[in-house]
Amino acid sequence: MDGLILIAPGASRTEILSMAETTPSVVIGHHDASPVHDSVVDADGAGAGLVVDHLASLGHRKIALVSAPGTRSSKWRHTPEIVLASGYTEAMEHHGLSGETLVSHAAYSDEGGYKAGLSLLSGADRPTAVMAGADVAALGVWRAAHELGLRVPEDVSIAGYNNTTVADLATVQLTSVDQAGHDMGATAGRLLIERVEGSREHAVQTSMTPRLVVRSSTAPPAR
Repeated sequence: MDGLILIAPGASRTEILSMAETTPSVVIGHHDASPVHDSVVDADGAGAGLVVDHLASLGHRKIALVSAPGTRSSKWRHTPEIVLASGYTEAMEHHGLSGETLVSHAAYSDEGGYKAGLSLLSGADRPTAVMAGADVAALGVWRAAHELGLRVPEDVSIAGYNNTTVADLATVQLTSVDQAGHDMGATAGRLLIERVEGSREHAVQTSMTPRLVVRSSTAPPAR
């Protein structure tokens, strides 16, 4: 290969660094900067803050986060889910809601979101809003809410992350954070070509600015 673009690689950081020593590489997603590979990231902490700010402005106080567990065993210290959870915690503290923080760790899948949703929404003191770190998990939470007889957004507001195509379906209309995925891919391609062609030798890290796309899955909490 002349070069590699790695999207949130699951391989260990040591392995990626070793490979990048000899093969021009761009890592998308992980926030760990390196002198041997380029990085393209989304400002995930700020993205989580956008969701918390939005929900808090609607009057929500019990705002839960569904996040992939993340792991440091692979030596990646700043994966997207870790940065996202940190941004969520900081935003909750900013709104004086540090005592209301609630993080449910689950796989970013429909089933992961569904199981997290059942756990979060089954109790009497359930959150009035749930943010998931991926749209697919948010839809799993939505499925759990429906099974429990809860209406979205009348009984619980739900927000996702990634702003995938399904979020804008007429029957879904999921509030979600847009990561500027197209720009991330285009930037990664440009950076890789620069390294492959030898026009730049030093590594760079580029961060994209997320934006919140508000749809009808979020509303003020029921009184």
